[in-house]
Amino acid sequence: MTKEKKLSLRLGLIAGITSLALLASTAGSLAWYAFSRTVSLNYIGTSIVGSSLLNIGIIDNDGYFTSEDLATYSLEREEATEGTETNSICWSKSRNGFPLLALRHYLEQSPHAVDKLHPVTTKSRAYNSTDDLTLYRSPEVSETSFEYEAAYESYSVLPLAFRVIDENDEYVANKDIWLTNAIVDAEQGVENSVRLYADGVNKLLIKPADRANQIGETKVGGLLAIGSSQYYDRDDENKEYCYGEFENTPVYASTGYPDDAEHDVLVNVNGVEDTSQQTTFLAKHYPGAFVPDIDAAVPKVQEHYGLGKIMPSKDSNGNFYADTTNGNGVPIATTTNNSKIGYTTFTIFVEGWDHSIIDQHAGYSFDLALNFEIDRL
Repeated sequence: MTKEKKLSLRLGLIAGITSLALLASTAGSLAWYAFSRTVSLNYIGTSIVGSSLLNIGIIDNDGYFTSEDLATYSLEREEATEGTETNSICWSKSRNGFPLLALRHYLEQSPHAVDKLHPVTTKSRAYNSTDDLTLYRSPEVSETSFEYEAAYESYSVLPLAFRVIDENDEYVANKDIWLTNAIVDAEQGVENSVRLYADGVNKLLIKPADRANQIGETKVGGLLAIGSSQYYDRDDENKEYCYGEFENTPVYASTGYPDDAEHDVLVNVNGVEDTSQQTTFLAKHYPGAFVPDIDAAVPKVQEHYGLGKIMPSKDSNGNFYADTTNGNGVPIATTTNNSKIGYTTFTIFVEGWDHSIIDQHAGYSFDLALNFEIDRL
């Protein structure tokens, strides 16, 4: 049984004058917990436009661009070695642009999402974790522990390379690349579900819609209504399933939930903001069901960087810096001494535990733009 819904998305990554723009529309059921939980991402147009100061390339270690492709798209391949690791990077020969068709070719050749995104989760994660990112797929009824890793096609991955060129046409070492802004424009809070994971000189899980200088969090445990249109899921013993992760073992009430009109109402156990409609996160307790004390169990959280925590401060000379007083400013890449190239792999995904990921919001759209900048040379 499927539900046909539409979600449209336009995604742009901008690096000062340098830009990486992905224009897309999506279709499918938005709620990750539904059986028909596919969200399609169709790339209508993509472009990278470069400047003479900051260029973006694509890391192509798997050889998605053949020699014929390089000629077709007017690219040049560079083998850049750092220590024992060599990266194969494709740059535009013109330096001021990465061809639209070339980027589309890369996305189509990669095993990750090209035209479909499935909402996933990191499970619990500290903001300063140095562990590699692992994403887990959505559960079926009774799959409470999120044990199964998400398929590659559930999320998008963009391995980017940066290089800075000075006025003498020389590559510059030890230059930080900063994420100086991210703009998310959406309807009904859908922007809150977008996550960016930047794996470069730092490992940063970022929620672009959170613009504060803070470490934010999303609960990754609670009751869900996957298998029913009205009631939280329960097992054969009439005990409600506790999905996700908790600090303490959930303790259940010793008596069943009352069976009367007064209690036949939506119960907000997950702390959703909008209580006006039934969703996967907001449902009723089935009459006679044994209800756990979710608050006492304490759902674990996924911590993320607010945008203000990532964005640097700027001094009177126009140079960016990490502000230790206010605790903000984390570079996403730094050009190296050897190859003078900075590296960051972006993973773009939709966090299924965000309360905006419900079927009622399918059909809405959002815009996302990321701005990268460097110091004055």
